[in-house]
Amino acid sequence: MQAKVTSTKNRDPFELVYYEGCIDKEDAFTRERYLKTGMGKRYLKNRLKRFLSLTG
Repeated sequence: MQAKVTSTKNRDPFELVYYEGCIDKEDAFTRERYLKTGMGKRYLKNRLKRFLSLTG
């Protein structure tokens, strides 16, 4: 697969480690906005830390 985003094209290939599905675009935008806040980043960090400790 060819990288299309300039800011990340030199850092591929990527490995998907976390995924969330949303019902519609509005839900996705709201969730993304939350995850980019301080509390959202903390939530993801803790979630991934727990997940990665279980798989490692």
